[in-house]
Amino acid sequence: MASRAEQKAAARAAREAAHRELSAAQTRRLRIYWLGGLGVAVIVAIVIVFVAAGNGGSTKAADYTARSGLTHKAALAFAEQELAGIPQHGITLGNPNAPVTITEWGDLVCSTCDAFALDSQIQIIQTLVKTGKAKLVYRAYDSASSYANEGEFSAGQVAVKAAGEQNKAWDYIELDYLEQPATIGGKSEELVSYFTPAYIQRLAEQVPGLNLIKWSAALGSSSLASQVTADNKAGIALGIQGTPGVYVSGPKGASLVQTVSYPTLAQVQQLVAQYS
Repeated sequence: MASRAEQKAAARAAREAAHRELSAAQTRRLRIYWLGGLGVAVIVAIVIVFVAAGNGGSTKAADYTARSGLTHKAALAFAEQELAGIPQHGITLGNPNAPVTITEWGDLVCSTCDAFALDSQIQIIQTLVKTGKAKLVYRAYDSASSYANEGEFSAGQVAVKAAGEQNKAWDYIELDYLEQPATIGGKSEELVSYFTPAYIQRLAEQVPGLNLIKWSAALGSSSLASQVTADNKAGIALGIQGTPGVYVSGPKGASLVQTVSYPTLAQVQQLVAQYS
């Protein structure tokens, strides 16, 4: 049986492989996919932002560029368009009465979660959540944080739930993945302790309409911290090995989506149809 260290190394290798599959060409296709649904005036504005992002736009708070290649401004525009018109209730995105629930267990510093957010998850939100066929729920699972950001795993996940108290959890989640760095000082971001209280605060400051005073007060909530612990335990009990862990449940059944890297839209669609 592989040791815990060997299991972690294998999981990290899988995450890196997932990002190699998410090529620059694929990322460009995703941008075009989203731009195609916008009005002309908005297209012009966001194209300008994307061009600026492609010309070496780096973050304001650290010496790295987001893995997505987007500046803060571009990431915000992208997230706003992705979530536009979709209701949020706590950590749930979509109609709370949707017949099927897609639950994602995620780690905010996990590179495969980032790849999933830039690829399949965008399509899932557009195709299944926005149409009311399913709702998307986010829960915490400690995976990549265990390398260098263990001390802030709970704090980061509490920050998501605190934003959820204002129905802004998914704005926070999406901005986190859109701005996740690839490397810091030449090292994989998972191996660098960068997910600090200042980083957590900076993400919140970008969320449109978030009351920062209420959000900051909620960061010390023992109830939210207990929810993070409960999420992690539930993921372990369900058999999730790494992130993102995706579980689809509905009136006709439920199952965990088992993949080497992250689920595709087709895999999730099949289960949503099966369990509706």
